[in-house]
Amino acid sequence: MSGSTRERIIGEALRLFGEQGFARTTVTQIERAAGLSGGAGGLYRHFRSKDELLVEAVRSRLTERGEWAPFLAPDFSIMSWLDSLAPQSSTVDKLTMLFHIGLGRLEHDRDVNRILMRDNSIGTDVLEVFRREEYLVFVKAVLRGLLELTEPDARDQDWEAASAVFVGAIAHYWLISDTFGGDHPTAVDPDRYLRAIAELVVARLRWTDTQGEG
Repeated sequence: MSGSTRERIIGEALRLFGEQGFARTTVTQIERAAGLSGGAGGLYRHFRSKDELLVEAVRSRLTERGEWAPFLAPDFSIMSWLDSLAPQSSTVDKLTMLFHIGLGRLEHDRDVNRILMRDNSIGTDVLEVFRREEYLVFVKAVLRGLLELTEPDARDQDWEAASAVFVGAIAHYWLISDTFGGDHPTAVDPDRYLRAIAELVVARLRWTDTQGEG
C-alpha cells in the first residue's frame, strides 16, 4: 500500500505542478488529490518536503523509458532498428519516425515539461535531472542516428551541434502546441513538421557528402 500511495502522490503532484506551477501548489492540495486527508501530513510519510517530492517525481517520470529504453544500449543501431520497422522507406521516412518517437516522449513527460519550461520557481537540481536523464538522452540518440547515416570521412563535422538544433526544433513544436491547447498556431500538423526537419537533416547529409567529394 505504501508504494501505491507514493505513486499516487507522485502522479498527482506532477499533474498539479504542471497545471498550477510548483510554488502555487500546496501540500494539502497534493494530499487531497492523492486520496489522503488534506493537511494531515500524510505526504511527509513518503517525502521530507515538497522540494524533495518534486525532484523524486521528475526523476521517476523521466526514468519510465518505455520504447525509449533500447536507445540507451551501447550496441543499439538506430538505423538498423528503423530499417526493420520500415525496410522499404526512405531516409526521410525513417528519420521522421525517429522524431515522432521523440515528440511522443515529450508528450509522455507533459507535466514535467510544463514544470521545467514555464515555472521559474524550481531549483537547479531539478533542471539537472531533466538535462541528464532526458534532454541529453534524446540528443545522443539523434546524434547516433546521424553518425550512422554519415560517411566515415564526414564524421568530423559538428553533428553534435546539429543534433542539438534538431532536438530543439522538436521540443519547440511541443512547447508551442501545448501553449496553444494542443494545436500548433501555424496549423502545421506533427507529421509535416517532423518531416520538414528530416528533410533538412538529409539535405545536410547530402551537402556533407558533396563537400567530402570535393
